[in-house]
Amino acid sequence: MGERRTLIEGLADAENIDPDLAEAFITNGNPRKAAKTSAHAAEATTPAIEESPAKPPLPQSIVEAAQVSASSPLTGVGRVPMGARIRTMIAETVKRASLERQLQGIQPNSIQEILEESLELWLLKHGYLK
Repeated sequence: MGERRTLIEGLADAENIDPDLAEAFITNGNPRKAAKTSAHAAEATTPAIEESPAKPPLPQSIVEAAQVSASSPLTGVGRVPMGARIRTMIAETVKRASLERQLQGIQPNSIQEILEESLELWLLKHGYLK
């Protein structure tokens, strides 16, 4: 078995790989705590003049879709996990309704959306939402 090396040291021998870019990828942009290899350290002393390319703007349709989904009552607000135990019959019925609605292409059709709509109606009916 050969000598053990770090992934960054192994990539130093590879061709056509920028060592700084490889290290940033491997460490997720966080600098390593260990000392750099001598070959990499020599390269690091020369100033890098490269500029990162500017990100192209998002297509307008994506921006519009994000704005529309942000205003949706079902997806516009963040979600938090909320656990509850329900009767088996209700769980089976909601699952069946969800699957049938998905097959027919009717919205809402996910269990999440059906439960949110049901809870919202209950809260409105009992005066907790206005």
